[in-house]
Amino acid sequence: MRIIVRNQDGSVEEVAAHEGQTLLKVLQDAGKPIFAPCGGEGTCGRCKVLVRDEGSVGYKLACETLAKEGSEIILEEISTVKIAGVADQGHFTHNASATYGIAIDVGSTTMVFHLVDLLTANIVASVGKVNPQVVFGSDVIARINASSKPGGLDDLCDCLLSGMRDACEELCRHTGIKAEDVKACSVVGNTTMQHFICGLDPHDIGIAPFTPQSLFGGTFTLHQPLLPSLTQAYLAPAVAGYVGGDITAGIRAARMRDHEALQLFIDIGTNGEMALGNDDKIVCCATAAGPAFEGASITLGMPAMPGAISKVTLGDGEFQIETVDDAPAIGICGSGLLDAVAAVVSVGLVDETGYLCDEDEADEHWSHCIGEENGETVCYLDAAHNVYLAQSDVRKVQLAKSAIRAGIETMMAEFDATYDQIDEVALAGGFGMHLDPHSATAIGLIPPALDGKVRACGNTAGQGAVECLFEQGREATEEIAELADYLELSTDKRFNEFYIDFMGFEEE
Repeated sequence: MRIIVRNQDGSVEEVAAHEGQTLLKVLQDAGKPIFAPCGGEGTCGRCKVLVRDEGSVGYKLACETLAKEGSEIILEEISTVKIAGVADQGHFTHNASATYGIAIDVGSTTMVFHLVDLLTANIVASVGKVNPQVVFGSDVIARINASSKPGGLDDLCDCLLSGMRDACEELCRHTGIKAEDVKACSVVGNTTMQHFICGLDPHDIGIAPFTPQSLFGGTFTLHQPLLPSLTQAYLAPAVAGYVGGDITAGIRAARMRDHEALQLFIDIGTNGEMALGNDDKIVCCATAAGPAFEGASITLGMPAMPGAISKVTLGDGEFQIETVDDAPAIGICGSGLLDAVAAVVSVGLVDETGYLCDEDEADEHWSHCIGEENGETVCYLDAAHNVYLAQSDVRKVQLAKSAIRAGIETMMAEFDATYDQIDEVALAGGFGMHLDPHSATAIGLIPPALDGKVRACGNTAGQGAVECLFEQGREATEEIAELADYLELSTDKRFNEFYIDFMGFEEE
């Protein structure tokens, strides 16, 4: 049978479907980007698409809706995203004698591509894309599991490399640069993503003792060419199965080894990767923070795309919100989520245990913000009541923030360090770029004693990827990987104790 797909740019196409297939499977097979954080298990409710069939139109879960002949799917645009910390490059004049490289940061949710002049080391164009593997789940475990199914590894690899290739071709088209003038490529990503990029099976990363096939740190053949001239790429060295090349490259970009005092490096995403160190010692770890801070798994969570609430402050009995591109609020991204939780805690709508009060329990100035959606207590963030924070969302933030904080405290215990010995907290990634440090310390994600020492470093993985186009950057990144000691938190009793200690929202 044939299904009609209407793309956001207005184009219409027909895609093949088979009897008994879900719309999610149809869209996956057609290479269409659609968020499915639970991997199609029907538990997250995030793969809703607008469907027109049999004379009706409405939103349906793609993973639970069977394809019907003549059905029409109207897709929302999720392919292009904002690149935090990257300025608009403006007008670019191509030098016919120049050569170029592409530096790529492959995250679980988003990917960032920089086109770099290899003579000047200047970034001449950038683009951000949603990782097309989101159709297989929001985290690396879901994708490892998907890759273990018959034909799954090729599906995951082909999906990822196809999206990467499209972005590289887009950069060339946008700048007028010929593909053959792109002579080099560097890639950073978590260890699982780097396995997929090279066509390596990541299965062993998902089971104890979490041993990857490769820790990279060299030139590897890609599963598929990104451009005719790019069949190989330099992949940054990983430290362990859950501390990948994006972290070693990020530590390099944050200049941890330039510090005599301690620097705390935090990259908060689906996995909370962290490092604590200075010029002669580094320890690092990864926590299973979950995808909450990337917008996934949250009831109305979304990436930082137009309409996402990105900032929440308190007004006179109202929440003041800002959205990406000032578009009407349709959801909430990671930075807005953190602000929202800090705000509801500060006005007493959420107590120290994480309980979101009912309307009759709330202070009269804020009771109008409390309601119920789908049988669950919620706190509305906008006047139109389009976007809300649910009780389950608060719980997920509690779990995520406690995991991050416990990781920080475990590294400090390993160093036998005090807060006074840390002179800087380097926040990496798009979330870190927009995170309000006061919100982070207010809920205990970052130790309150470190408030005032926080520096938003932007996309350090992307910056590090650019440096890895050059020999000096590669050597420095490889030295970091050699120096770093990895703490396996799943077997560390200290981590478990800290995790329980910092679960609540009580003042420290």
